[in-house]
Amino acid sequence: MKKLQRAHLRKPVTPDLLMTPSDQGDVDLDMDFAADRGNWTGKLDFLLSCIGYCVGLGNVWRFPYRAYTNGGGAFLVPYFLMLAICGIPLFFLELSLGQFSSLGPLAVWKISPLFKGAGAAMLLIVGLVAIYYNMIIAYVLFYLFASLTSDLPWEHCGNWWNTELCLEHRGSKDGNGALPLNLTYTVSPSEEYWSRYVLHIQGSQGIGSPGEIRWNLCLCLLLAWVIVFLCILKGVKSSGKVWIEAALQIFYSLGVGFGGLLTFASYNTFHQNIYRDTFIVTLGNAITSILAGFAIFSVLGYMSQELGVPVDQVAKAGPGLAFVVYPQAMTMLPLSPFWSFLFFFMLLTLGLDSQFAFLETIVTAVTDEFPYYLRPKKAVFSGLICMAMYLMGLILTTDGGMYWLVLLDDYSASFGLMVVVITTCLAVTRVYGIQRFCRDIHMMLGFKPGFYFRACWLFLSPATLLALLVYSIVKYQPSEYGSYRFPPWAELLGILMGLLSCLMIPAGMLVAVLREEGSLWERLQQASRPAMDWGPSLEENRTGMYVATLAGSQSPKPLMVHMRKYGGITSFENTAIEVDREIAEEEESMM
Repeated sequence: MKKLQRAHLRKPVTPDLLMTPSDQGDVDLDMDFAADRGNWTGKLDFLLSCIGYCVGLGNVWRFPYRAYTNGGGAFLVPYFLMLAICGIPLFFLELSLGQFSSLGPLAVWKISPLFKGAGAAMLLIVGLVAIYYNMIIAYVLFYLFASLTSDLPWEHCGNWWNTELCLEHRGSKDGNGALPLNLTYTVSPSEEYWSRYVLHIQGSQGIGSPGEIRWNLCLCLLLAWVIVFLCILKGVKSSGKVWIEAALQIFYSLGVGFGGLLTFASYNTFHQNIYRDTFIVTLGNAITSILAGFAIFSVLGYMSQELGVPVDQVAKAGPGLAFVVYPQAMTMLPLSPFWSFLFFFMLLTLGLDSQFAFLETIVTAVTDEFPYYLRPKKAVFSGLICMAMYLMGLILTTDGGMYWLVLLDDYSASFGLMVVVITTCLAVTRVYGIQRFCRDIHMMLGFKPGFYFRACWLFLSPATLLALLVYSIVKYQPSEYGSYRFPPWAELLGILMGLLSCLMIPAGMLVAVLREEGSLWERLQQASRPAMDWGPSLEENRTGMYVATLAGSQSPKPLMVHMRKYGGITSFENTAIEVDREIAEEEESMM
């Protein structure tokens, strides 16, 4: 970078202000994004993609079960408080970083190279989540194909996979509305279909002996990755525990800390109103979760009434809710295959939106690091990523694959995700500086964030997350799946999985410090400062401290490019003038 700038200074150039439109060649002055990187085709594309990313499978099975097991309606109190303290502010922070720089989760740390390890940790977390998340989509595809029959295969007992404990609970009430049989030691057909046919979990002795690959699941997983690859080809153009559960639900549902929001925002034009979009997406996501809870528990209540058992014996967590309880509910409806197909098609669309964001995050982050090599070959690189993740996910298609899925689900994005979010918040507000960050947003949106966002970024969000992180470690509980308890080595593996993402941060710091020169303190200072080319990606959007810091920059004042482009001073030029004045006043006060 320094060599490029020295060579540029030796080369006589005509300032952009003095160049006529004919001197510009074929440059399109109306273009407000980096052409070689891609961009959303419209403002609604970004908004709808964010909604699709946030409203996913977690709204269907995580939120209702967590609400039920943590106080029902009382769960909404910590949920909305966590949304206000952590969800909305961190959502806006991540969008602001991505849109201001037009960079992915790795390259965005030009803002402070010392913390680039946080970007690497994001990629590790999202990579692990993407591996098992697509396995869930494979289960959905399996059930989707199984619904294309006249009779659902999990509706009756008597199949080769059923046991003596199988009992068809449907329509077995007596005249008093009570079930005449004791259901304690019976199993529904849908549960045996899931565990004994789809998973074939009886073929595994535990997580240490996964058994054989289930080829039908293997093919469904392959189809899931092919669908994701075809989507990504088009790019972006197409008690204490109650509080812990609320925080995790916010992170899982909004996708904060996974890098997806930052990636999506990096494809925005510079002046996209992400402040408005933040409230639309976060509040819309919360309302969707609540509506899903009403819909789901009306079904569970109906099943409880029909079966004559309490709701807590009907409700199950995670995949059990989607692949046991819901399919059983479908058998109670007329035209059950039709409703089953619609339900699993809905799950497929919900899951694919989120999975697309996970893969786009990984691909964008790496291609932004090596743009000259990978960006022209993005399709090939995306295909290689999908192929590698498919191979890594084959363990999930075995008889004991569900044990590995539970382990990944419990540890890949638990305390590691909180550490990444805390680090990001502190690095931006404390190291880069809250005043500078707010000034960047002012330059981008035309106004500065208010007291609410500043207070959350500086104190409330990191302090709350740190307290919850400590509490979750103190109240740690081992993983389990039904009656199966994971062995100590599996628990250790899961903990190491979570710690690995955390260790990325100090490892990144070490690399950044070693690249600098001088004493240790001087190296730390240099590594924590923004890179020379940090700032808006387009020269015309760079003002004040960002003027002429891009390699090959010609314009002494990008503001003048705006003036020529729009034929006068616009609201954003007024903002640029105001920002320049603030910077000048700060510099004078420091002298």
